[in-house]
Amino acid sequence: MQSIIADSEETEEAMTKVIFYCDESGAKGYADQMESEPGEVGVFAGIMVPDDVLQFAKPAFDAIAVRYAPSSGKLHIADLTAQQQHQLREELYAAVRKWNLPCFWYAVHVAGFNSHHVEREALSKQLREKLAARDNNPPRFKRGSPRSDPPSLHVTLFEGLYSHLVAFLVERDRREVTIEVRTDQVDAPIVERFEDVATELLNDQPLVDQTRAFDTVTKQLVTGALQITVQFPDELKLSPIVNSLSISIAPDSDGLVLAADVLANSLYYHFKGRGAEQLYKPLNRPEAVASHPLASHLDAFADWGEGDLIGDALYRHPLSEGT
Repeated sequence: MQSIIADSEETEEAMTKVIFYCDESGAKGYADQMESEPGEVGVFAGIMVPDDVLQFAKPAFDAIAVRYAPSSGKLHIADLTAQQQHQLREELYAAVRKWNLPCFWYAVHVAGFNSHHVEREALSKQLREKLAARDNNPPRFKRGSPRSDPPSLHVTLFEGLYSHLVAFLVERDRREVTIEVRTDQVDAPIVERFEDVATELLNDQPLVDQTRAFDTVTKQLVTGALQITVQFPDELKLSPIVNSLSISIAPDSDGLVLAADVLANSLYYHFKGRGAEQLYKPLNRPEAVASHPLASHLDAFADWGEGDLIGDALYRHPLSEGT
């Protein structure tokens, strides 16, 4: 697609700040939960608006939201008639096309997310049992029983979506960009996790993993740490891509958040309606959304590479081809 973010020097100043409107649809539980129906997915979708375009585009989207808003309370698309829902989608899609806004999505199969978690838990258990059976003597250092802390699909979906936004900026050689994420109502702890994974994505500082144990000889609590450092060659080092990141909750009247909500919902039902031959196939490729009304805007990358190595590979559905 001919994105609003061109590669010319004229747009360099416009790229100092972007606003990223996003919302989720479908599953968003934890990795210990199994799919509730064949091929169930979770989807996070977003619409990127350069700061200098926002002043023109936002009033248009807000006007659409006002036309469909109820007399009181929040607009819920499910409360509209089928005809109104269709009209709302068409008006929002037309606004996206008018302002030529890049759109993004990230989707994960619930069964694949669960399967990967179960495999990791089994491997961890086997490792603990091998260490315990290594000798007949009780270990000197005793640690508490491992806690089950399954990953959040909601957070994983946001991480994938944000990674795509950053990749879009990298592909266009943009640096020192300020990103403001605006989303619908999300609990504060989840917002904090969004911020954590977004920061970790571009963090090249040493990774330190700390642990505590009880020393049965000295009868004291001791701590230990494992530090992992990766040294990249100069040609692989990137100058800072994101200058700053903020995540805020937008008001119900925000037309661009409504557009992100409609986009996420439409993608969820797009995947939900797949036929048997497509049901377990990769989700994060342009061909997966080729029949969506905004397919040309979702196809935001010039080069999609060899495919998504996380959502479509690590978390691939157990019934997908090649499993």
